[in-house]
Amino acid sequence: MGIDWPYEFPGVYWVGKEEEEAVLEVLRNGSMFRYYGLKKPFYVDRFEESARNFYGVNYALGLNSGTGALICSLAALGIGPGCEVVIPSFLWVATVGAVVQCGAIPVICEVNDSFNIDPEDLERKITAKTKLIVPVHMAGAPCEMDKIMEIADRHGIPVLEDCAQCNGGSFKGKKVGTFGRMGIFSLQLNKNITCGEGGLIITGDERLYNRAFSAHDMGMIRKNGRLALPDDYAVMWGNGRRMNEMCGAVANVQLSKLPDITGKMHSSKKRIKEMLQDTRGLEFRRLADEAGDSGPFLVIILEDEKTTLAAVEKMKRNGLHNIFRIADYGLHIYFNIPALVNKTPLSPSGNPWNLCANKDSDYDYSKGACPQSDKLFSRSILIPVPSCLTAEQEERAAQIISEAVNF
Repeated sequence: MGIDWPYEFPGVYWVGKEEEEAVLEVLRNGSMFRYYGLKKPFYVDRFEESARNFYGVNYALGLNSGTGALICSLAALGIGPGCEVVIPSFLWVATVGAVVQCGAIPVICEVNDSFNIDPEDLERKITAKTKLIVPVHMAGAPCEMDKIMEIADRHGIPVLEDCAQCNGGSFKGKKVGTFGRMGIFSLQLNKNITCGEGGLIITGDERLYNRAFSAHDMGMIRKNGRLALPDDYAVMWGNGRRMNEMCGAVANVQLSKLPDITGKMHSSKKRIKEMLQDTRGLEFRRLADEAGDSGPFLVIILEDEKTTLAAVEKMKRNGLHNIFRIADYGLHIYFNIPALVNKTPLSPSGNPWNLCANKDSDYDYSKGACPQSDKLFSRSILIPVPSCLTAEQEERAAQIISEAVNF
């Protein structure tokens, strides 16, 4: 017997009357643009205020996507030609794409058995041209931020945290996104909370906030909703990445539900793991901080590639339709990103790869560039933990996983 296994989409299952009424209010007010309309808009402002309070930061900026949040953060941090940016081998294409869009060179770092950036390899990957480290809190679990920050601080390199898949997560009691100079979040449909498509930047640095604001808008700041000339340091080229009021309305409501959403996934994941703990031939991903895991995915590691492929096939036949062997997890794996492997340029001139400022930054991105990661990817499976599971679904999922591993 199979299983009726829900799709992941954590925040969607928690959408209710509150989100509906907020969107309707935006439409009734005729103020879908965040800065002006028939009536004074306020939802994006309210979302940013809620974010400042939730994450405990001085500055928060809503954007139209997580990709936009990455690009504007990199611009605020001054990343461009001549810069190397260290990112993990397990990521999302937007992270590496943002680096390339800024004209900088991505440097791919190994992950360890936490499936997050390996601090030991991070130390090895740092060069005189390393200008930024981007830890990505992948599949809901926090990176080892104490080790990463020690390395970054010792070398004087800023850190930008990519928290797109770990909203609501923490490390040793401190929320992800608040360790580095800046943190970004995605509010796309697959994420812990969602407004369909959206992003968020948080920071404690006023200058970085002003530069990110300028980059996300029209290259200037705003006063009373109108464009205004900032100090010279914050004059930028704008990207038109503003969040609209309907997204802000939904995001604000969803943020208030985030602890409940992550709490439900965390509890479901814990129960499934408890049911699987004595399964022969199965290991779990190491969690840097189990209490800070936001819970949307379970990662299991099997003995070898052959066993893993067979287990994935059997799980899918029995209804766990949306699982992946991590090596096959599309654009989340460095060697599955064609534009990266091929060093596809932004223009016929070959930038950023052929820019004079980048001439000494020559890296290989094909499979085999990160052998430690590759071995982990080949024998590991990513299993979504939806935010709406019943006890019966949890029990049946554990049974299916156990049988697939030991058939």
